[in-house]
Amino acid sequence: MAEFLYEGLKEGRRVKGKVEASSRKEVLSRLKGEGVVPLHVEEVKDERPFWKKEFHLRGPSEEDLSFVLLQLALLLESGIPLSRALELLATQSEDERISSALLEIKSGIERGESLSSAFRRSGIFPDFLPEMLSAAETGENLERIFEIAGKHLETVAEMKSKILNAVTYPSIVIGFSIFALFVAIKFVVPRIAKVLEGFGKELPLVTKAIVLFSEMLTYLLYLSPILVLIFLYRERIFGRERIDRFLLKLPVVGRIGYYFNISRFAYTLYMTLASAVPITTAYSIAVRSISNSYMRKILEELSQEVERGRELSWTLRRSGLFPQLFISLVETGETSGELERMLDLGAQIYRKEAVRLINFWIRMVEPLSILVIGAIVGIIVVSVLLPLSEVTSGIGR
Repeated sequence: MAEFLYEGLKEGRRVKGKVEASSRKEVLSRLKGEGVVPLHVEEVKDERPFWKKEFHLRGPSEEDLSFVLLQLALLLESGIPLSRALELLATQSEDERISSALLEIKSGIERGESLSSAFRRSGIFPDFLPEMLSAAETGENLERIFEIAGKHLETVAEMKSKILNAVTYPSIVIGFSIFALFVAIKFVVPRIAKVLEGFGKELPLVTKAIVLFSEMLTYLLYLSPILVLIFLYRERIFGRERIDRFLLKLPVVGRIGYYFNISRFAYTLYMTLASAVPITTAYSIAVRSISNSYMRKILEELSQEVERGRELSWTLRRSGLFPQLFISLVETGETSGELERMLDLGAQIYRKEAVRLINFWIRMVEPLSILVIGAIVGIIVVSVLLPLSEVTSGIGR
């Protein structure tokens, strides 16, 4: 897709903006459909040298999007028109993707496009935001919608940052320790073993095990290209759903991911229902917010039950994925007419449960990493010093 700048006439007044399209012909066709008579259409070309271009493997982070939405809510509360607020944020944003998307949204709104459609077409915001906007774009709660969505993305960003910070230091230290062990096993110990065999000495048991492991490691190195290909194409080989189902069964990671997915599902459902989105649409958006494809597929298969008018609590119980406490909260909310409140409460409960698990393992990571590093250093020392002592004793005799 390429970007095009256009200038034209609509209902007797001059308009201009930016659109993404695969060709100039598509731009002209789209403008004609919107009632714009094009005067000038030009493709935006990136003239920067190769080494100065930005390459992105994923969209903007939740933290950046949260900051934009919260700023947008504040500007609207201050009485600034939406079009002007989008323009101000576009000029302030350092991320070109966000800046371009905001200008595109502004251009779409000025052409008469609905707010929800403009945000959906931008392609950088989560699915639940356009649906929430479709229910509120004609009301007075527009800034409230941006605030709720921004705070939700802020919470997601905080959780990701907390997990990343917890595992970064131990991962680096353990990684270097394993690299040192690899060097010792692959290059140092086998040479010492050959010297020891030259003196007619029998290898210590630990050294024999290390030499055997070194030979196995050599075979693994030969197979490494195949292993890398299997990892890269793991979803095609094993299937994404099967992998995600396996991840749910892992002792710690699986439990944390499970709680986060429940919390995300509950909070997304709460946000959309609080924004007057119909239950069927809100359920579909909440299901799409789940990152685990195994859980998502099961809930998608039950979407027809919600469309037929089945209670949400019955549908969730039928899925077999949710804890009884969460189902009871939903059932209580349906009975009392306070479903949104119960969903918000459920989201908080399971988010706190996930945070509690994370905090516990953050405290455990440091002593566990020290134990792992100590074990690695001990193996290196024993596997090297024992053969050396045998060599020196052989020379002394």
